[in-house]
Amino acid sequence: MKNMESKANYAVIGAFVLLSIFGIVAFIFYISGRQFDEEYDKYIVEYNVPPRGIDVGSEVRFNGLKMGEVIKTELDKQDPNKVLVTIKVKKDTPVHVDSYAQNEPLGLTGLSYIQLYAGKSNQPFDRSKYKGELPRIPGQGSQLESILGGSESVIDNVNLALTRAANLLDPKAAENLHGILANLNEITGKVKDTDISKKRIESLMASLEQTAKDFSKAALAIEATARDAQALIKGDDVRRVIAQAENTLKVGEQTLEAYKTLAESGQVLSEDTRNVINQFSNTGLTDLNQAMTDLKTLIETLNRVSADLERNPVEFIAGQKKEETELPQ
Repeated sequence: MKNMESKANYAVIGAFVLLSIFGIVAFIFYISGRQFDEEYDKYIVEYNVPPRGIDVGSEVRFNGLKMGEVIKTELDKQDPNKVLVTIKVKKDTPVHVDSYAQNEPLGLTGLSYIQLYAGKSNQPFDRSKYKGELPRIPGQGSQLESILGGSESVIDNVNLALTRAANLLDPKAAENLHGILANLNEITGKVKDTDISKKRIESLMASLEQTAKDFSKAALAIEATARDAQALIKGDDVRRVIAQAENTLKVGEQTLEAYKTLAESGQVLSEDTRNVINQFSNTGLTDLNQAMTDLKTLIETLNRVSADLERNPVEFIAGQKKEETELPQ
């Protein structure tokens, strides 16, 4: 009888233990929120940089919500510089063809999680095109890693700036700086000692205004003179003088030609006539040649003056503009 009671007690205890174990397992599944019938989609996140802080079991989030986890990490067999991270996310997670992943630090623990971004399109992956392979999502390092990656160039720039600052503080540069400050101090002192009262400034402005008026009057006078010269050129006086001089020159040339003919036929003249002609040849002909030369020079001068007046009357009357040379103060 006692043996039967002890066997019954063992059975009750065993059943209680089994029920307790089953209850604990069920409670664990309930607390973890897992369901046996939940479906997942798998993807490969492809990194061209080391995915620091990512390992099997790391969280995969979408808009901050946990949607899955990392189930595998490996190197790309085709390119060892790439890291392939296989993830699984809930089937209703909106992962599209232009989605991408970025690592985010998980507090100060040194661990990271994968943050998925949907992208701009609403086109899901067509898994039939991948022939049994998993779709790939481009992965990026964290923003903190990008900052730390560019820290070398920042440090180089800081070192360069410090070097230049040190060069500015060397004795020679300091001496030059003190010289510049001394010159500025001297200039400001001279400006302070100079009489720049309001009355003097007004007097200077009045002088400048009067000078401008005088220049304006002179310009008007030159313009009027130029118009008069232009009218003179357009008149017939100058042209008539030039024409008369040209006619006189032609008459002189004809006279010389006639005298030459007369001299050649001098052998038929009397001795007295020949003497008169010879005397005229020695004195009168020379004077006549000189007069003809002077007349030609006069005509050329008149022609040149007329051409200058017609080309630029203002410049002819006012004179050519001369180059100005600034004298050192």
